[in-house]
Amino acid sequence: MTDSIERILDAAANRCREGLRVVEDYCRFIRNDPVLSEQLKKLRHQFRVAYEALPVERMLASRDTRGDVGTGITTPAETVRLSTEDLLQANCKRIQESLRSLEEYSKVLSSSASQQFEAIRYAFYTVEQSLRLSDTLRERLQSACLYLLLTEKFCQRDWKEVAREVIAAGVDVIQLREKNISDRELLERARWLRDATRETSTLLIINDRPDLARLVDADGVHVGQDELPVTQVRQLLGSRPLIGLSTHNSTQVEEAVALQADYIGVGPVFPSRTKSFADFPGLEFVRNVQSTLGETLPWFPIGGVTAELLPELLAAGALRVAVCEAILGQPHPGETVQQWKALLGGNAG
Repeated sequence: MTDSIERILDAAANRCREGLRVVEDYCRFIRNDPVLSEQLKKLRHQFRVAYEALPVERMLASRDTRGDVGTGITTPAETVRLSTEDLLQANCKRIQESLRSLEEYSKVLSSSASQQFEAIRYAFYTVEQSLRLSDTLRERLQSACLYLLLTEKFCQRDWKEVAREVIAAGVDVIQLREKNISDRELLERARWLRDATRETSTLLIINDRPDLARLVDADGVHVGQDELPVTQVRQLLGSRPLIGLSTHNSTQVEEAVALQADYIGVGPVFPSRTKSFADFPGLEFVRNVQSTLGETLPWFPIGGVTAELLPELLAAGALRVAVCEAILGQPHPGETVQQWKALLGGNAG
């Protein structure tokens, strides 16, 4: 009986070790996520410590690959991976199942090892959750068409009332953009918005501040050309949160794609009171982005966009738009959100 258990533990350990490496490679080379890569590296170290608490030499001696009836049993699903996400899901399950087997069967030989395998299994659930939530955020972003920059000075009413109204009306993305308030006040507003959006369809983005985005568990952060580079923001936040980047010319768009930004702001298209620019790339820039990017990366024209000017943007190929005063400055911003979404017609997705 002991020989059989040692064979089971040996096989399960091999499956787990292999699966952990596959998932770590995914996080490291596909997601470029230093946070999850580091977590998986630590899990591999914890796994090695737990494994060495078992009778490793006896387990290796019990290995009988030729006599293992399971090596010849395969299913069609095992030979096909339709995407890297499909590969990820399969290996996550492989890790969890092998850890459960290690946890249960090692109880016969080492209760200490069993407890360590249990701790690793629960820790890996958190890693998988981060990966899955990241996918969900990007799916929601892909279908977003209306992005609102929330700045108090452009609101006709109390900013919290406005925020509640536009969130209830279904604005797809809301960015907290305040340049002239203290860090403490900005943090409190970010926390309030996180609570207001958490159980809704609205994504919460924090402007320029990855530190605050992390503190409040925002859905993402938006940075400009003069703020922290996308690669450094990714190092701080990992792969789950969205990272948006402002672009003002075709070279910056190409760089944003290379840096794996999750979305880009395109503009300024028209003059606005939100931010001053000497040059305006305008509608020609919008047409260029449409021809080069299409729908490979979500992009939002921004700058002076009004309901009257929206048809020009749509004619230039835009499917989404980012606005500020055009909604905040209205007496009924929630109704305005619904009108804008009707005009956009759910083009994104």
